[in-house]
Amino acid sequence: MPGSNSDDDEPGNGVSSVEQIRLLNDPAVSPQQPPPDHIRSTELFRTRPGNPPVITLNSNETLTLRFDELADHVNNFTVRLRHFDSDWTESTLLPSFVNRGFEDAVISGGTASVGQHPSYFSYSYTFPNRDMRMRVSGNFMIEVYEYSTREFLFSLPFFVKEDRGRLDASITEYFRDSRFPNHQIFSEYYFPDFVSMPLIDIDVVVAQNQFWGRAEKATERDVSNPNFIRLHIDRDRGFAGRYEFRPLLIDDIYSISRDVLEVMPERDPPLIRLNYDVVDLDINPRSSRSYAFGAPNTSRNARYTKVEFNLDRPESISPDAQVYVIGSFTNWNLSEQQRLRFDQELNAFSGRVMIKEGRYDYRYVIVDNNRIDEVSLAAFFAQTSQDYQILVYFRDQQEQYDRLLQFGTIRSR
Repeated sequence: MPGSNSDDDEPGNGVSSVEQIRLLNDPAVSPQQPPPDHIRSTELFRTRPGNPPVITLNSNETLTLRFDELADHVNNFTVRLRHFDSDWTESTLLPSFVNRGFEDAVISGGTASVGQHPSYFSYSYTFPNRDMRMRVSGNFMIEVYEYSTREFLFSLPFFVKEDRGRLDASITEYFRDSRFPNHQIFSEYYFPDFVSMPLIDIDVVVAQNQFWGRAEKATERDVSNPNFIRLHIDRDRGFAGRYEFRPLLIDDIYSISRDVLEVMPERDPPLIRLNYDVVDLDINPRSSRSYAFGAPNTSRNARYTKVEFNLDRPESISPDAQVYVIGSFTNWNLSEQQRLRFDQELNAFSGRVMIKEGRYDYRYVIVDNNRIDEVSLAAFFAQTSQDYQILVYFRDQQEQYDRLLQFGTIRSR
């Protein structure tokens, strides 16, 4: 295997520092901070993992933040909220206007792993609570800091809606060329009475599979009906209709599936080598649920393991191509540790990533000209469903911020 796959170049307990990559079409929003390498398995969800991180203002709904720290001792963290407008520029609202609680809240009392190496502590924080409660709707970022040093560690986006008006949506499939379909999202928003100029004050933003950084703003508007506004995205900015994911199911390193080539539990940490993936084969639709948002194992006995990804090189791809594996095991963040190296003898790209036991989705991409190219390594015949999130914003001219009036979801067949 390539020399870069060796564990010998990784210090400490098998964990190296992360060199994060930010790209023009990054799945993450621009102000989001990816976690450092000792912070793993970050999640932010409503009710259960995978649900969009959206709650209703002044309701009993809550969000749960979960993450692990690879460490030998328990730690304390602080969390803070920031408010943004619909385009993810920071709003001008004062912190006291955004949050009813303290500016900072504390996360403590981590749960230790049992006899694992690397050892880790798991942390969980549920909000809103008496220390942190949002006073306005819109786009938010929860930021996590190391308590003693005040070092900024990572952040995750979430949304607070007002549940005003009614939103209907539909999906139209069309082809730009003969290879695969695209999706165009149409929406009708029945606005509340306080909206007097919907053509000016209402915006609709659509995201695919919770890739908030790639959300598209509706540009086509129709207010011919006095009760609602129709909005849709131009075809030139439609979404790939067959954006397929590959499943990575590691319930336990000893549960060998057909996707696993070899398991080495005696390694420290354990090593799982996956079978070689091949591009442009007919991939049948998955029969199980998607794990595009990740489901790390929350048991204290869950282990972190090295997973070796192997991709046969398609004839159309140069051996010098910058091929990466991305997935929900890193919240679709991209780092140099996820780059695959070409093995000339095997005519394949290979690389290893530290991942916690659990269930995830992943895919292979090429980075070129500071953009992610997901088409060149796509299986064009994969018939897969896509989840779309639709956000309706109202520009509050008096307070000068974007209120999130409504949120909806729709899934393609």
